[in-house]
Amino acid sequence: MNIGLEGLGWNEWFQKEFDAVDDGTLTPARVIRENRGEYVVSTGDATAIARLPGVERLGKMDSAAYPTVGDWLALEKVENGEDFLVRSFLARYSLFERKVVGDATRHQSIVANFDSLFLVTGLDLDFNTARIQRYLSLAWNSRRELVIVLNKADLRDDLPEILEAVREVAGEVPVHAVSAHDRSTLDCLFEYLGKGKTVALLGSSGVGKSSLVNAFLGEDKLLTQQNRAADGRGRHTTTWRELQAIPTGGVLIDLPGMRELQLTGEGDGVDKTFEDVEALMLECKFRNCRHEGEPGCAIDAAIKDGRLAASRYEQFLKLSQEHAIAKARREARDKAIAARRRQVNVKEGVAKKGKTRRQKNANRSRDLIDGAND
Repeated sequence: MNIGLEGLGWNEWFQKEFDAVDDGTLTPARVIRENRGEYVVSTGDATAIARLPGVERLGKMDSAAYPTVGDWLALEKVENGEDFLVRSFLARYSLFERKVVGDATRHQSIVANFDSLFLVTGLDLDFNTARIQRYLSLAWNSRRELVIVLNKADLRDDLPEILEAVREVAGEVPVHAVSAHDRSTLDCLFEYLGKGKTVALLGSSGVGKSSLVNAFLGEDKLLTQQNRAADGRGRHTTTWRELQAIPTGGVLIDLPGMRELQLTGEGDGVDKTFEDVEALMLECKFRNCRHEGEPGCAIDAAIKDGRLAASRYEQFLKLSQEHAIAKARREARDKAIAARRRQVNVKEGVAKKGKTRRQKNANRSRDLIDGAND
């Protein structure tokens, strides 16, 4: 990958962060792929392997403490070798993470330092707006530009109705209907790319992310598969996260399909996704309205007159509850970690005091012995 640092997304932000840690011996590079504890990195004019020092692999509860695809690193050249050691990874200006599947509290960093996040949905048998609302609720926490991409638009005869339904749940997020196999429909997406810009593609398996990346690259570089005919569900094609430079400028990061995407309990993504519901709640006659048939309930009135879909309100309740549970678990985990750290600090303090006391006693004994000898 020989496109220079700026072509990879290097800018004044990262230069300032790098200057703060560089002692004149370090090299900046970006993670383009993660591979079993190793990082495939690009320095802008060469590709290499970077590894964490052994001690850095220990004691990290969340993958957020480790580099991920899209991160910028400060590397030290391994003596008499071509590989690098990671000495620091630079502060991120964006991050998408999710809760680790099957774990109540741990988070997984998915991609870092993107300018736009494409939330890709396929307009085939597996299409539904509930998934879009879930993705939005989590993706808002990245604090970067979100874009809803409806791929396989050529499969729908009811595209105007689909667009209307998606825009109702998208709020201020732009919505684009495209076909990866029709280059003319992708011009609207190229607007988000350009030299130094990074776009990450997030979506379930089978929505056509790899096909979109191939369309941007102008070649079939990534493997693609057909969805299962029985239910339209996708098959995993991309099995790792990888950064790809595109000929017209900018870089794309194709992410593996994520069928299970649980909220982390951080940020206000649910509130942001359901701003219309939050606004209606403020119109209720009573401040403590539970929206269960009380007099003057604005939610009930909006559902009855069609201003708010009952399914949207139900999705709001579901995601709000999931967010609250995840937040409580995360806070409990953080308290437990803080308590363990305090215990370690106390033990280290006691050990240090004991060592100091023993040293003082030893010095006093030596003084007495030296005095007696005199």
